[in-house]
Amino acid sequence: MSVDHKPTLRTLAVLELLSTSDEKQTLSEIARALNISTSTLFPILHTLREKEYLGFDKKSQTYSLGKRLFEIGSRVLHSSAYQEISGIVDRIAEACGETVHFGTLDWGDVLYLAKGESRQPIRMYSTIGKRIPAYGTAIGKALLKNYSIEELKRLYPEGLKPLTAKTITDFAELYGQLHGNGIFVYECEESTEGLRCIAVPIYRQGAVVAACSVAVPLFRYDEEKKVLIEHLLKGALIEFEQMIHLVAF
Repeated sequence: MSVDHKPTLRTLAVLELLSTSDEKQTLSEIARALNISTSTLFPILHTLREKEYLGFDKKSQTYSLGKRLFEIGSRVLHSSAYQEISGIVDRIAEACGETVHFGTLDWGDVLYLAKGESRQPIRMYSTIGKRIPAYGTAIGKALLKNYSIEELKRLYPEGLKPLTAKTITDFAELYGQLHGNGIFVYECEESTEGLRCIAVPIYRQGAVVAACSVAVPLFRYDEEKKVLIEHLLKGALIEFEQMIHLVAF
């Protein structure tokens, strides 16, 4: 029996809507996007605004995410478990000289939770909290590694929309990639032109709960770099899996 609480779901819907847009939105715009009447929505927005979970611009009468969300998110990212994970990610980045990501699956998207910066002047741009369709990235494919074709189709009912000209858009081909390279998953210019990525899934009690990837510009990618990255990712798996049980996904 479902025990979902409708006012709570509406509150979460507001926060999720504003988190996916760079634009501030009015009461009417939020109500229209969520298919909620303005009379029902107004007290929710008012409470979130009063508690500083939303910001409000009086001049434009628009809402945006508030500072309390930043404070709560910062506490999560500074927890001991996340700090340990970030430390592993940073060590991989230092050892290979490339950008490293750690993330989890949120519906059909990768949600980036940690990042190790490359010191190279030309490198992948990304931010913690960023989302991108999982099927077009190495880290996302690692997160989808145990999915059947039927499960992939349910996850992406509108199909695999191309992110670049090289994105795999065929479910059978994607499934073959997920199961054809041992523990590693690869991607070449499927999400960002000029980049290759290698990733590994991270398991907890037999289920993939997170993944780690390394992104390399094509002009720096060669067999030596590939072998180094695979060695580093494989070596970090034990550390990740020792920490992963402390983090809620």
